Amino acid sequence: MPAVPSLLRRRSAAALLLLLTVAVVTVLPGGAAQAKRKPAPATPPPSPAKHVGVSTEGAPGGPELQALVADVGAVPDEVMWFVAWSTGAGFPTEDADRVRDLGATPVITWEPWDPAAGSAQTAYSMRSIAAGEHDGYLRRWARGARGFGGTVVLRFAHEMNGTWYPWSPGVAGTTTADVVGAWRRVRDVLAKERAGNVVLRWSPNVPFPGSTPLADLWPGSRYVGQVGLDGYNWAGHLPGTSWLSFGDVVGQGLDELAALTSLPVHVSETATPERAPDGSGDKPAWIRGMFASLRDDPRLAGITWFHHDKELDWRITSSAEATAAFREGMAAR
Repeated sequence: MPAVPSLLRRRSAAALLLLLTVAVVTVLPGGAAQAKRKPAPATPPPSPAKHVGVSTEGAPGGPELQALVADVGAVPDEVMWFVAWSTGAGFPTEDADRVRDLGATPVITWEPWDPAAGSAQTAYSMRSIAAGEHDGYLRRWARGARGFGGTVVLRFAHEMNGTWYPWSPGVAGTTTADVVGAWRRVRDVLAKERAGNVVLRWSPNVPFPGSTPLADLWPGSRYVGQVGLDGYNWAGHLPGTSWLSFGDVVGQGLDELAALTSLPVHVSETATPERAPDGSGDKPAWIRGMFASLRDDPRLAGITWFHHDKELDWRITSSAEATAAFREGMAAR
């Protein structure tokens, strides 16, 4: 069945639809750690190996991440969290250090908005970013990231082909040209600041009826180094959805991406509940199927699990059986 988009799993009680998001990465040239920071080995950049990442409540500073590492018996390759521009804060060096000290790569979903202001806001519009009005903030962030020194994956303005963020075409006056221009502006500022350790991850939603065509938002192959895709099994908990295997959740997105690039795909967010409302479904089996797909499908580069108890209990640890299945998958990598 066709994917159904979801509105802001993390943000509000607004109508939620099935999310399937795409992520693409580019490594910026240049960059070195600032001399004032003590030398530290940089986290290795993404490689052809299959990766497993997580996003947890309170990450990276909360206790949930350490507890999950103990529960699954392994350190994830990536730890992802969300940062809104409205905080005005610089690069989160302390959090990035925590992730690196754990032995993982920091992945920051960098959201140009105020989460409390709704989708009609324009303070951080794509047009204003493309015009250079936020270059001071971008430069400050770039310098902080460069000073960190280790690899940082940055998901800027993700899910831009959807309809629920202010940076989406058709929302708050945003156009496709604005989105492409903003993306390129961010990349160019990072490059000029020699933040070569920053990896930009282009993260559109998987195409669905009414979404903006991916080709209209593609920033150009020179900006793309790695591709990913997010997808959730809503399992009948939302109208128009049913229990889907991991392969069914991501299949349409993988097909769409194959027409755009030959690069492998990192499923940057995924999860499932324990069961459908009618009692069907099997979370441990779903998890095992996910790891089998990751192992066997040459199109897949990795997955990141959304370990949160939000609209549904997406957590790996929602049951002992689910935890065991994930632990088995991590051990078999």
